Amino acid sequence: MIAHAYVATGTVDDAIRRLQRMERSPSRLLIDLSQSAMPLSDLARLAEVCEPSVSVITVGERNDVGLFRNLLQIGVQDYLVKPLTAELLQRTFAADESGEPLQQRRTGKVLALVGTRGGVGVTTIGVALARQLADVTLRRVAYVDLNPYGGAANTLLGLTTNNGLTDVLQNVHRLDLQYMERTFVTRGPRLFVLSSELEYRRDFELQAGAISDLVSMLKHYFHYVLLDVPSRAGTLAEEAFASAKNIYVVADRSVHSARETSRLIRHVLACSSEPTVSVLVNNPGQPASGRVELPDFAEAIGRPVAQELPFDGKSVATAENLGEAVPFESEFGLAITAIADNLTGTRTTVQPPWYARFLPRRRR
Repeated sequence: MIAHAYVATGTVDDAIRRLQRMERSPSRLLIDLSQSAMPLSDLARLAEVCEPSVSVITVGERNDVGLFRNLLQIGVQDYLVKPLTAELLQRTFAADESGEPLQQRRTGKVLALVGTRGGVGVTTIGVALARQLADVTLRRVAYVDLNPYGGAANTLLGLTTNNGLTDVLQNVHRLDLQYMERTFVTRGPRLFVLSSELEYRRDFELQAGAISDLVSMLKHYFHYVLLDVPSRAGTLAEEAFASAKNIYVVADRSVHSARETSRLIRHVLACSSEPTVSVLVNNPGQPASGRVELPDFAEAIGRPVAQELPFDGKSVATAENLGEAVPFESEFGLAITAIADNLTGTRTTVQPPWYARFLPRRRR
């Protein structure tokens, strides 16, 4: 007998709707795919609403080695062929509890955001993206503000830090789910924030490998882990870049930002193993003459700009001062939605900017 088990009849779509309403996913999910015409597609949709740590066991009528292999490749723990027996289920759950999965379980996506200079809006963009992923796409999100002396994330979210970040980084040997959950500050049921606000006179020494260990833990329990990187150099930044598969370089439309963007891209490519690097050009100030035009900026850095975020002073300033979300229907909010859609795959084709065909081809 399994404690706290819940049994329901229905389709994969019914399971998805139920999981979307739950604040936490179950630790294990047993689902019957017998009536599914496209089991791999259905499981991919199901995975989008399950936490990465969920152990998924599927049931079907086809004794198909190819299907079994494909299911394992997308992170399914096991595939059982009907008819089922109590003994078979007991063995399956016992094997699942043994901690020896047939296939490596999937993990969440790790994103790092870093700016070319101060004031380009890294945290504003990062927090807005985290809200979009948590509140609109209903993903479980961890936002890690890596400034130990206090970044702006808590202010933008209307939260007060508990110094959980420095506590965790100095006790990486104690990392487990219960300990981690005590150190988070939450904003709603799906957005979890890890931050600190040390006294300026207090020294902070980062243990080697601490960021990597922290991220390794988080990506098993969150769909997305967002790392707000406060500086471009140093051990903290290098470990953050090495842990991330998606790195967003945030710039403004200045010559200095164009220079720093190129340097920063070279740096993060050296730190990380084949990351996806995207350049975001933000307009944090009012439009003024003399700024670098976007096609010229893209030509200078040798790659297209993934997204330009418009100046939207009223919406952004009001949201920041009140600790509220930037309205999703505002100009800035729509740009954030576009970034989130590309990240989640909601929009499968992204039209390159008109000037992209004039740029030289560049190998990563």
